[in-house]
Amino acid sequence: MPVDIEVIIERALEQAFAKALEQVVQNKAESLFQKAFENGSPLSQKLEAKIEAGFDRFFDEGIRWEKKKPGFKK
Repeated sequence: MPVDIEVIIERALEQAFAKALEQVVQNKAESLFQKAFENGSPLSQKLEAKIEAGFDRFFDEGIRWEKKKPGFKK
């Protein structure tokens, strides 16, 4: 089976382009998200409120402060 070097090069260039484009888009998106989540922004405040609510719930429901007694509760 003959090897078509032009096809191999074309595929490699397409893959390299796709990978580079993906990296650029990801970097741009990260930059936009960082701006959106800057201190004091509405999105940052909303995220902080959600985190605090989850933190409170974790302490209320996720931590056992007392050792459970053996047996089943009715």
